[in-house]
Amino acid sequence: MGLCRYCGQKTGWFKESHDECVATARNGIEAIKTYVAEAIEQGKSYDDVKSQIEKTTSESAIRHQESLLAIKEGWSRGAEKRSKAQPISDSEFASISAFYKLVGTQEEMRNTAGFKPMVFSFLIWTVLHDKIDPYQGPLQFNLQRGEVPVFGFANVLLREQRTTSSYTGGYSGASIRVANGLYYHLGGVRGHREQSTSLQEVDYGDFLMTTQAIYFSGTEKGVNFRLPYGHVIKFQPYSDAVGICKNGGKEQIFAPQHVAESGWFLFNILQALAAKASETVKTPVNII
Repeated sequence: MGLCRYCGQKTGWFKESHDECVATARNGIEAIKTYVAEAIEQGKSYDDVKSQIEKTTSESAIRHQESLLAIKEGWSRGAEKRSKAQPISDSEFASISAFYKLVGTQEEMRNTAGFKPMVFSFLIWTVLHDKIDPYQGPLQFNLQRGEVPVFGFANVLLREQRTTSSYTGGYSGASIRVANGLYYHLGGVRGHREQSTSLQEVDYGDFLMTTQAIYFSGTEKGVNFRLPYGHVIKFQPYSDAVGICKNGGKEQIFAPQHVAESGWFLFNILQALAAKASETVKTPVNII
């Protein structure tokens, strides 16, 4: 007969813990995750929830390592939700990061589900507040004078709505043989045309956003273009992609293949970049 790893009391044969102790610890772990997530969302520091965490850890007999894991998961959950709620500033980014570093390393933080939304949210903030740090990624495009690279993705799938036509029905009447191998069709009809629209792959390649335009360079079929924001009439958000409609053209959908749920970021940063670009286009004033 063993001892419960939570309360230290005797358990039944072949059991390492009491069911009620396991349930209490599990509830305590979820409570810690909630405390931390809400603290991040509300802009609180670790000190603001430290006593709550320690009390729950003690009362639920949670092991130290389990408590740390709960804090980290709660942090990631809160960081992701806060980042998507609104753009976070440089000071907010530093504050949220400092919270994590009290329980984990910088490298661990970078590997959480909440870190990438933080980076994306901060990038949107830099565009809105004219504090863009030029993108230093590996993507290579020939930019125009005065154009600043903001952010880019490799491995982006470009899709487009394509319409195809086909005919259904057709001849259903009688036919009369009038010569060797020649028939005359009585009342023959061609049928009717049906159109269907589907999302088809156009190319796969690199996608770059700058202060003036969107660049795409396809690596499969050689589709390459520069699209100034002034030619875009609509951005359409999707969970994992963004749709871009240009004047007189069909919607093109750009989907990064190795970044999950990137649609909110692409939509918001492109909206911000387009708005900033339009501010720089000023109507000339005639001075008399």
